Amino acid sequence: MKISFVEPKTPSYNVYTAFIKHLPMMGPIYLGTILKNDGHEVAIYNENIEEIDYSKIKDSDILGISIMTATAPRGYEIAENFRALNPKGRIIIGGVHATFLPEEAAQYADHVVEGEGELVISDLVKYGGERIVQCNPVQNLDDLPFPDFSLIDGFRKRMRMTPVSTSRGCPYDCTFCSVTAMFGRKYRFRSPESVIEELSRFKHRSIFFYDDNFGANRARTKELLNLMIEHKITPQWITQVRADIAKDEELVSLMAEANCRNLAIGFESVDPEVLKSYNKKQTPEDVTNCIRVLHKYGIRVHGMFISEGYSDIYHKLGIDSLQLSILIPVIGSKLYTSVQSARKFITEKFPNDWKLFDGGHVVHWPDNMSPYEMQKQTIQALKNFYSRHNMVKMFVKGKIKDFRIRQMGYRIIKKWEAQNRDYMARLEEIQITPSPTP
Repeated sequence: MKISFVEPKTPSYNVYTAFIKHLPMMGPIYLGTILKNDGHEVAIYNENIEEIDYSKIKDSDILGISIMTATAPRGYEIAENFRALNPKGRIIIGGVHATFLPEEAAQYADHVVEGEGELVISDLVKYGGERIVQCNPVQNLDDLPFPDFSLIDGFRKRMRMTPVSTSRGCPYDCTFCSVTAMFGRKYRFRSPESVIEELSRFKHRSIFFYDDNFGANRARTKELLNLMIEHKITPQWITQVRADIAKDEELVSLMAEANCRNLAIGFESVDPEVLKSYNKKQTPEDVTNCIRVLHKYGIRVHGMFISEGYSDIYHKLGIDSLQLSILIPVIGSKLYTSVQSARKFITEKFPNDWKLFDGGHVVHWPDNMSPYEMQKQTIQALKNFYSRHNMVKMFVKGKIKDFRIRQMGYRIIKKWEAQNRDYMARLEEIQITPSPTP
């Protein structure tokens, strides 16, 4: 069979999407690799590389579409366009959004895959199946094939880093996060030997470890890092960790020795009450200690925070780059359930408005200000960090990399403002309406 996968483009432009658009989602690549090994003709098209050319997919026997919430509207549009071109072709939709809203996704697909699809995809393609297919998680991640990135049209030409997934799940359960609902609280990880074997295939490239929490099992992480050092497989790499990683300086030292040059840290806040409300199990002191320890070992800090309105604390903390997201009630999270039950969403134009669930747009009433003020103050906080003044300061100090990061951030914010004038006007109208009550 001819099988095509499509990853829809991210709908907006902010600090997060500017980075993540250079990294394909792993799900379609694993599924595509399995199906290629089954003998099918497989191609993957990523709209963050190039907008879909329907002439390449219209004669596919099966079209697979993987959607996050923000990309769901575009994914549904692609499904409808494909259906019009090829009524006999089958459509399979999966991904985190489809997992939590399968009935919605089923309106556009022949099959919806809930959860991890690797164990069912071969039979689903060969024999068909239920409209909504519930999947068991992959218990032994070493059983998965190494992802074949050559399946992605244009990957080598446009992708700056190679993504590598070494684990699934997270032992924590933050209220705003859906990782545990999607992958479970049981932390499953590949053997260090399996990861080393994969890394040896492209050790000349920069690596992004796609784990939600790379340091969740410190003993296992140390074993992997020691093997990377021993085998001299140490490309520059980046990953996501929690602030408590810095409590283990032996681990941080190994990260630096293994050529980690940047870590994305989910700090979220420096307010103890806010951290408690997120079930973060973290203190403000953990944040400042983490920044100090990572800088001690020459590792740059990409600080990821959830906006509480305007603040200039981010520059004072000494982080190297800032990702300031709007608090989004992610589908599958405890926050989504509470916001939905309290009727605090400011839009019900779904599925079209799912595109606003990208971390860059206010989509529900905040507790302490209007949606418009939250959006406006968040942008102002980003402008303060990525200001021309800070650009000049970095240039004068000879910190050229910091200068370029702030220059890029400044341009991203300007572009966001230009793209979202109508949205800001819409929020300004909403602010005169009183906050809804449960």
